[in-house]
Amino acid sequence: MRRRIENPDDDEEATPRSIYDPEPIEDADLWFLPQPPEDMAPGEMPWPVAAREVGLDGRTWQAAEAAQYPLLVAAAQAVARFGERLRHAAPGVSERLALMTVSALLRAEGIWLGSDQIALYRAFRLGSDDMARDQSRADWAVRRLLAGPLPQDGMRDFLGRVSVSDPHPDEDRPIGPELDLAGQDWAEGLPETGHLLTRAAQSFAAWRQQALTPYEQILEPSVAALLLGAGDEAPFLPMAEGHRFDRHQLAQSSDAAVARLVTFLTAIEAGALRAAMELDRLAAWRTKAVQATAGLSGRTPPLLIAALLRYPILSAELAAEAADCSRPSARRNLTLFHELGLIREVTGQERYRFWAALV
Repeated sequence: MRRRIENPDDDEEATPRSIYDPEPIEDADLWFLPQPPEDMAPGEMPWPVAAREVGLDGRTWQAAEAAQYPLLVAAAQAVARFGERLRHAAPGVSERLALMTVSALLRAEGIWLGSDQIALYRAFRLGSDDMARDQSRADWAVRRLLAGPLPQDGMRDFLGRVSVSDPHPDEDRPIGPELDLAGQDWAEGLPETGHLLTRAAQSFAAWRQQALTPYEQILEPSVAALLLGAGDEAPFLPMAEGHRFDRHQLAQSSDAAVARLVTFLTAIEAGALRAAMELDRLAAWRTKAVQATAGLSGRTPPLLIAALLRYPILSAELAAEAADCSRPSARRNLTLFHELGLIREVTGQERYRFWAALV
């Protein structure tokens, strides 16, 4: 009968060792492991840890708003001018601005997707396989900027996560019930006082602090802040290239809120001014195009003008779909628009050509 050894882990002599097993090494002999610093606090990692957003209370944000009131007024005025121009713009122009905004946000992450690439992916799912995930995120961002839903109405619906399982399990993000609870905590923590732009900046910082999405991804919290900060002025706040909401120096002090708010308001003002200038250029081009095509009959020219205002780039296939006409008719009208000096061809090819409004 085989003898049974009780609790072999408690008795080293009871565990038989093979002649091929190496001799046990004491922890002190593991010379290749880094030694923890003598002044390291209990539970602290002995290696550098990536920076994380620090928490700031409402009073700190209110003090930062009071200190940066002139910059807040300038940003609010720029947003008001942008909203007024957008209300008088042609239908569909907001999609063009959304494409530009999403392209700027992705470039802040180091992802180079132009507004024309995003437009073609949204229309025909045209794109490379290695950029499929980034293009899908861009499509999500454009849809959220144009039609919502808002993040405070449900984090799972806002992020488009209808199932419990995460399609990318390698990412460090909450999923399932954890995402619901984290989104609820974020929504309940949204400030109810202060200027709308200040509250949007605070919501961006809170999103990053609670790690609702991976820290290196700023598209989702930026889209949420652009929706929250728009209020009734516009469907969303535009973003200009070269700006991002997280480009500030992290500090555990009252200056941290000032740094965040200055970065946010500077980006909002630049984006609103850039979008207002784009709307002025598009309005001038629209007036020119209407006058140049006044003698043309049919319903295709006006619809083609609207499509050129909506999309930063246009192919014959996309023009035929937007103008509800055949491809030969779309090609003929695009050629006519080019002869009138209204559009330019951007590929330099004889086939598979793409056109853009000559604004």
